[in-house]
Amino acid sequence: MSITWNQQDLFVSSSEASANGGGGIVAPGCPIRICRFPVVDGIRELLIRKGEDGKIGVTVRQIEEEMFFICAVMRRSPAYLAGLRYGDEVQSLEDEPLRGQLLDRVRELVRKNMRNSIKLRTKDKPGERYVTIVRDVEKGYGFRFVNGEITFVRANTSAQRQGLERKLQIIEVNEEVVVGTSDEDIEAIICGSGDTVTLCVVPVKVYRQLFNRLLPINIDYLTLVEL
Repeated sequence: MSITWNQQDLFVSSSEASANGGGGIVAPGCPIRICRFPVVDGIRELLIRKGEDGKIGVTVRQIEEEMFFICAVMRRSPAYLAGLRYGDEVQSLEDEPLRGQLLDRVRELVRKNMRNSIKLRTKDKPGERYVTIVRDVEKGYGFRFVNGEITFVRANTSAQRQGLERKLQIIEVNEEVVVGTSDEDIEAIICGSGDTVTLCVVPVKVYRQLFNRLLPINIDYLTLVEL
């Protein structure tokens, strides 16, 4: 898939679901994106206020009976506004380490939490990079991808100057998760972005080891916990 400079006549909207705890901050359909703030070593210590439904808007999945990863984040939810993203590891819940814990124990911690907030320790997805690219009138965005993997970066373009390179997998486009999305739909999102686009990318090796197991088609719903 090659991203040309010609912007398609497409409108790509985010989820219509409004954040129960953040609706007063960002209205549904608002074009403003909430970029998460950087943290040291990717570790986040968070106390997140629950929404009106008693949740923070994130779904966690257990992988290989020892680690818990975020497999869904509701746009503009309290979790989203706090900086949690798809693929992040949840290391502790209510000060209790989760690695190696049984799924039932995690559900028990969620059930027993009667406060209006949840305390989490998370780690950003490994090897992630956010790259903001400016579209060139003649050279376009300057990169190509196949099945979401960067396969070509044109020299002397914003993409090259920002460090985009081959063998990186696109995980998000403008904060919208595109894992499992067709190249045509990814292109539509990019081309609907205007003159700049922000990609979240990870090494292909990391993607194949971790993110393939978070794809919806591979999910056993008995391994999920909503927070």
